[in-house]
This record gives sequence, C-alpha cells and structure tokens, in this order.
Amino acid sequence: MRKIIITHPIADATINQLNFKLIEDKFILSNEKVFYQENLEEIILYVPNIGLNQIPDEDNDPAIEKLNNYLIKFKPDILIVGSNAVPSRIIVNWRKAVGKDQKLMIIRRGVDTRSIDINMANKQNILVTNLPGINSPYVAQHMIEYLNLDQVKKSHKIAIIGIGNIGKEIINKCLKNNLKTYIFSPSLMDKKQQLFYLKIKGINPTQVICTTSISEVINNATHVAISVPWKDKHGKPQGGIITETDIKNLQLPAKIVSASVPRIFTPSALALMDKLAKTQEIFVRIDTAKRRAEEFIPQYPHLNFGYNQAFASVECQIALDNAMLLKARNY
Repeated sequence: MRKIIITHPIADATINQLNFKLIEDKFILSNEKVFYQENLEEIILYVPNIGLNQIPDEDNDPAIEKLNNYLIKFKPDILIVGSNAVPSRIIVNWRKAVGKDQKLMIIRRGVDTRSIDINMANKQNILVTNLPGINSPYVAQHMIEYLNLDQVKKSHKIAIIGIGNIGKEIINKCLKNNLKTYIFSPSLMDKKQQLFYLKIKGINPTQVICTTSISEVINNATHVAISVPWKDKHGKPQGGIITETDIKNLQLPAKIVSASVPRIFTPSALALMDKLAKTQEIFVRIDTAKRRAEEFIPQYPHLNFGYNQAFASVECQIALDNAMLLKARNY
C-alpha cells in the first residue's frame, strides 16, 4: 500500500475530493490538526502546518522537527512539500526509518527545489522531482497585473529576463499590446539557434529585440520582468546576476517584478532598490517562498515581498494538486 505525506496546504476542492478525516490516534504527534485518508491503494497523511509554520532558521525550526517525527513514525513512500525545507538530516533519518530497499520520492509542489538537499537525497537513493510549467500561466498573469502592462506607454522599454514558461507569457502580452519588448536569455546567445528557439516558444521573432546581456536588456528600461531559475543549465547558482549598476541604469520611475529568488540581485542592488522605493522612484515586487520573504523583509522594508499570492487562484491550486497526486500515484 502506497503511503503519502503532504506537508503544504492544498486546495479545498482537493481536500473534499480526498475525503480527509481528522487523524487517527495512532499517528497523533502533536496537538495540531492533522488529516488522514485511507483506501485499498493508499494512505495519505495531510499536515499543512509544517509548510505554513516554516521559519528561515532551519536549525531551530520546530516545523522541521515535526516533519522529522512524521517521517520516522509514518514511514511514507512519498513526501510532498511546498517551499518548506527538507535538510540532509531529515533525509537520512527518513531513509534509516524505512530501510535501505524501500523506493522513496520527494515531490516539490511547484518548481524550485532549492530547499531540498538534493545531494543527500541522491546519496540516500531518494528521487526528487517537481512540477514544472503547471503554475506558470498563473504566475505570469500575477506579474502582468503588477507591471500594469495595459497602462504602459508605447515609448517605454520593457525588459524581460528569462523566456521560460513564465517569461514567454509576459512577452506575448507585451507584443499583443504593441510594446517595445527587449528580451534576454542565455538560450538565445547562439544566433544560429535563436530563431528556432523563439518559434518553439511561440514568440514572434520579428517583434522582439534580443539582447546579449542583462546589463543591455535593463539599460533604460522602465518595466522589468524577471523569471529565471536559481541554477542555470550547468547547475551553477545565478546569485547576484543583477547588480547595483544595472539598477542605476534604469529609466525612473520604474517597475521591477520578479518570480525569482531575491538573491539574484546583489546586496547592493537590493539596498539601492529599497532606497529608491522609499522615495517612490521605483516599485519592486518579489514573489518568493515564505521563509525567504520573512528573511528579506526586515532588511529591505520598502520592497514589496510576497509569498503564495502568485499561486493563490483556485484553478492554479487544483492544477498543482492534480499533478502532484498523479505523479505520486504513478511512482
């Protein structure tokens, strides 16, 4: 029988569909509400407070200790997480609890797996997977609303950094509005492949201006949309790819909306944006994981940090839930 533990809030419709009941006594590990469902094929344990109550300090996070306890006692085959951390010691303890032969999988209910110690998971023969592309249209729409593209003047320069599933949606909205759209992506560096790559992304190559660097695409831009992964295709972190100089080269007043982790900006870039935001010369919206937002808000109080709102629509939540359950049941 398949055993699944879900540690991130899911849609009400999914909860109703799964027909959860308050947990049976044999699995109670705390005073909080935990839910349980069992049929002939699977047992699902639903502990949303683990994801809801995470804090930036992983070494002293009670939610991580609860996760550790549930993994040891419940011994699931599959762990489904949101942005909550799964550090190495938790992974090792889980493997010890279930034995060396049991197939195990961690599903990230989303895309960014940075909070999971993938190296340790590989050492413990635990598969780590995610759900790329499911939430992209919803995140893109969220970013478009913050950029307020319907009100942008034709003379303004729009800079799009990253042309993946999110970026392409924003690009096509800009093109629909006949806006001056500049794009940057490492995948477009090869001139021979550029045309082909844009076409398979559904982007009209005659309507966009491809740039060769982040500095070039940002220069004199009034609106910037950023959606790049934390690691590039070679596995190298992309921390600090947007610098203080890049921010200085914006045309103010400006808007920056990012679905990437805050550390893609250098500390000095974040500090300058915070200073400009205080005087309302710039608006910066960064959507990230809850614990990262809580880490950065005290340092940069004038930047608009958000978490979960980009994925808040009911349709997005249900799509993510369906995808994660399908992946779990096919494992």
